Amino acid sequence: MNLLGWLSNPIGSALGAIGSGLIKVFGNSVLSPILKSSENGQNAQRDVAVQVVQAEIAANQAKAAIAPAFKGLIYGIGIPPAVHFGAICLSKTFALGWPIEPLPTEYVAIEATILTAFFVSSPLTTLARAGAARLLKA
Repeated sequence: MNLLGWLSNPIGSALGAIGSGLIKVFGNSVLSPILKSSENGQNAQRDVAVQVVQAEIAANQAKAAIAPAFKGLIYGIGIPPAVHFGAICLSKTFALGWPIEPLPTEYVAIEATILTAFFVSSPLTTLARAGAARLLKA
């Protein structure tokens, strides 16, 4: 069997014999540094991967902590224009006679943008995301 191994792969068998001979002569002094550097490289890769995961966890925790305050800020910005616009519509449509002051002209475009963002763009974005998710599932 050993002769067959030499005949089928003479270069590999020769190099294997030389390598095993060197290890027998020099002992662990040759093999130990090679194994140690390989182990250090694997440990360094593991440490980097652990640090990346820890950073992602910290970022997600920060997002979760900020989210309620941000949601309150968004509602605080969006609700007053919606109430104002709704009161104007109700008063004009049903002739309620409410004394609602019109916005100054420079604020009309801002109110329109806020209302569009909250009541048109946001629902359409949600629908588009749901549709895309459904298409990706199929």
